[in-house]
Amino acid sequence: MSKELKNFLEKKRKEILKEWKEVFWDSFGEEASRFFKKEVDRFQNPFGYRIDETFNGLIEIILGEFDWDKANYYLDRLIQMRTVQETLPSKGLHLFLQLKSVIRKKIGNELIKKFGVEELLRIEDKINVLMLKAMDYYVKYKETLERLRYEEWKRAYFLLLKRAGLVYDPMEGMPKSNPKGN
Repeated sequence: MSKELKNFLEKKRKEILKEWKEVFWDSFGEEASRFFKKEVDRFQNPFGYRIDETFNGLIEIILGEFDWDKANYYLDRLIQMRTVQETLPSKGLHLFLQLKSVIRKKIGNELIKKFGVEELLRIEDKINVLMLKAMDYYVKYKETLERLRYEEWKRAYFLLLKRAGLVYDPMEGMPKSNPKGN
């Protein structure tokens, strides 16, 4: 990456980041969007804080030097939240397509004129790679959520059977039979 390109992207970074967060928050609806935009304190709004942190980190990676260690850190933190919020991967990972749109809108033409279409494609390739890796995290966390739900269901079902006296619990011994037959 040339020094001139690096300087150009650095100058545009805040503008892109601001627009990306705007588009992302607007997808939550008006009331939620207003709350999340207003407060990014890590204790009063941990979700907003995490989004701010991860978006900043990802923009730095996309518009600067690509570093898989940093990328994995931010993707892992971001996708944990998105997996819990969204049932479909397409909704959970749509934020990467939003970023591509923002970059095209904010700097696309200027970037192509100054540095050629190849540089825009390189940036979009970074976003594509991050989106693919994010899908791996999404699947991992979705599987974890499903396993937790299943384990919770098993515990609840076991307790129901135990209360009904239909299950042997080795810790408690055999269920007492009800002499009345109830």
